[in-house]
Amino acid sequence: MSHLQELDHLRIPFDDIKSATNNFSHQNFLGQGGFGRVYKGQLPSTDSSEPGTTVAVKRLDVKLGGQGEHEFLTEILMLASYKHDNLVSLIGFSEDSNEKVLVYKYEVNGSLDKHLASIDLTWAQRLRICLGAAQGLEYLHEGVGAGHRVLHRDIKSSNVLLDAYWEAKISDFGLSKIGPTNQPFTFLVTNACGTFGYLDPLYLATGVLTKESDVYSFGVVLFEVLCGRPAMIVKHEDERRFLSHLVKLHQEKGTLHQIIIPNLLEQMKPYSLEVFSNIAFQCLNEDRKQRPTMGLVVKELEKALEHQLRTRTRLWGSVIGGWPFLFELESNQKLRKITIGHDRWIHSLMFTVEDSDGLLHSSEQYGGLNDANNKGVEISKILFEADEEIIGIAGTVGRRYGLELITTLSFVTNKRTYGPFGEKDYIRPRKKAQFSSSWDLGSFHGFYGRCGCDSLLLPKTMSTRQVAKASQNDTKVIKWNTNRSYFKPNKANVFKTSSP
Repeated sequence: MSHLQELDHLRIPFDDIKSATNNFSHQNFLGQGGFGRVYKGQLPSTDSSEPGTTVAVKRLDVKLGGQGEHEFLTEILMLASYKHDNLVSLIGFSEDSNEKVLVYKYEVNGSLDKHLASIDLTWAQRLRICLGAAQGLEYLHEGVGAGHRVLHRDIKSSNVLLDAYWEAKISDFGLSKIGPTNQPFTFLVTNACGTFGYLDPLYLATGVLTKESDVYSFGVVLFEVLCGRPAMIVKHEDERRFLSHLVKLHQEKGTLHQIIIPNLLEQMKPYSLEVFSNIAFQCLNEDRKQRPTMGLVVKELEKALEHQLRTRTRLWGSVIGGWPFLFELESNQKLRKITIGHDRWIHSLMFTVEDSDGLLHSSEQYGGLNDANNKGVEISKILFEADEEIIGIAGTVGRRYGLELITTLSFVTNKRTYGPFGEKDYIRPRKKAQFSSSWDLGSFHGFYGRCGCDSLLLPKTMSTRQVAKASQNDTKVIKWNTNRSYFKPNKANVFKTSSP
């Protein structure tokens, strides 16, 4: 391996690695990859007063014969040549006639695939992880040097490692290729390699590899993070087998929320979700020319994270049951009317806006699907003046049917207070909880929340600053199509608000 002669400073005696891993004991075993087995180890420090270095040791499986040698050499050369905060760190290697071993810095939180379904991993954490991985891949595509780029060829969640601070590190460069950048589209013709579920369909069909093939794979990872499941589930023999197919089906039906991790939906700011899902779908575009660069992916993920962190959310009512909804004002719209269905609790909301041409547009009715058969429901309407704007909201939450429902609701504008709507004395005071939230004039941007067949989860209020900069506010309304036959009446009501 003459290629490695210049890297002798990275060589580690094999006996030292055996000692560090307790002779590759089962207790030190971390996992199995295509290259071979991975073990945890402790390399001693050259300074006896300093603690040793915890490492991950990848040992080439001798049963592979010579099949793994190319990947072994490629990985060493790649990681020795290219350094970035979001790439795994190579500490050293060992190779002789019988053993080939790679030694990396040990990343405490393991690989991303082990955490996909964790309810402890927040939406903000997931966004940071995705952003870090995107920055690492952007570096490979655009930042490694003049005239060339690195095509990873095996982007997947198990190849994204997480350090003690949940910072993402791209790993496993054994299949990587180097291509030129002095062409409109860098492409290499190779035998298709990678992992099913992540592979670019065009690469699989033609063997033509481009940087957009990595982008496609990264889009699959984004949806793994969003939906909390792997790219492929073998036991499923329908559309659920491949996540890339499943998300496209739900996109067409407008039911993406049905496959998102439920507790993440409660944390997400709508615009953060919209930006994230939009760029993820762009990555999966069948037309390679329509896929984004990793630079654009980084910018969009930064935008999604910035909005998620900028807003402050308050939550009242149950966080389960029903389904989510979102009403969001366009930059050229004013809220002119709110229609409220209520009796002893809040059943439904519907919003009417006026655009810059003076045309009125009404949203769908959120909640109260059974109200047509309920003669006790009262319909109230709030008509706003042209210069009137909501600056606050208040109400009460009470317990009924074993659930916490929004029982009264008031809207505060810069001119007056409307309400309360609902029956404030229906539920005894000891079972009620009051809530209120206010925000600056000019910052109101919309509502979102959860609703059921006989009840409403009021939305969260959003400010323009929380959604986008005023000069760049091109947010679109997301429509939530619901499977109404699935939800039983009297589901929980949740009311969220947020302010800058």
